[in-house]
Amino acid sequence: MTPKYCDSKIKFFIAKFIGNSYIKYTDPYYGKRDLQYSRISLNFTTNQTEGLMVWMGKAEDEDNDFLAIGLANGTLKVVVNLGERICVPLIHSKHSTCCDEKWHFVTVVQNQTCIKVYLDEELILFEDIDPHRKYTALNYGGICYFGGFEIGRRVNIVTTGLFQKEFIVFTSK
Repeated sequence: MTPKYCDSKIKFFIAKFIGNSYIKYTDPYYGKRDLQYSRISLNFTTNQTEGLMVWMGKAEDEDNDFLAIGLANGTLKVVVNLGERICVPLIHSKHSTCCDEKWHFVTVVQNQTCIKVYLDEELILFEDIDPHRKYTALNYGGICYFGGFEIGRRVNIVTTGLFQKEFIVFTSK
């Protein structure tokens, strides 16, 4: 009998997201991390204009901290919530799109309330989302979702409309 879900450890270099596929990763070192500083990098390719690539956070309710990366209208969108449901969407407004079937490299760095976003090694966004430093830690619970969420949890509902659908990797015809 083949199991319906994969819950064994595997190693891979490229994940291909089609339909409702997703990866849920639990960080074994979360308890030892400095939550005032987070950094995530990834490569991606797609021909879709919408999609959630990464959601760092528990995604259980609106009070959970998170850092999210995805596409909206073909451009890179990063959203950060460090506390009190204060979601700050940062959208890359350059005319070039990220849904051009080419490989792109994105890095998001959170240093307390300062967010830097690099696309293809170019700094494209730099914002201090809370100059008063009320909330400085990304308490994401050690959970990272890649591509979407569990079956039955729609991306547009879980993200309260910040992202419209799951991420779909470019596939040639």
